[in-house]
Amino acid sequence: MSTNTSPETTKEIKVEAMQNHGAGSRPGVVVHHPMHHDDRFDWSVNNEDVLLAEQRTTAVYVNRWGQAVIRQERNWDEESDPFMTIDHAHLPVVIARLQEIANRPLDRGPPEPGQATGGLR
Repeated sequence: MSTNTSPETTKEIKVEAMQNHGAGSRPGVVVHHPMHHDDRFDWSVNNEDVLLAEQRTTAVYVNRWGQAVIRQERNWDEESDPFMTIDHAHLPVVIARLQEIANRPLDRGPPEPGQATGGLR
């Protein structure tokens, strides 16, 4: 989680150390969370607190030609489900690349010049 504090964060989340009120009692920490209806929450990829980005429902299956199909549920503004097919002969190289991507650490920084997208280094 992010440890950087800003004036907004300081106003929204206050951490107070409780006073030690006698022998045997331990000091504690009380955390006041921001209200859930706060419309100023940063949902961008740059917020380290955002752990689960929106993800379309996705299906993977084999069609009658033996091709792997990756199909996603259409959005409200699309007429059909987007999908792609991968011929059986090409599956090993695609799977190997996906494994490579899955094993790399996530980096949410901007892409380097000449890099197609950010996200992995």
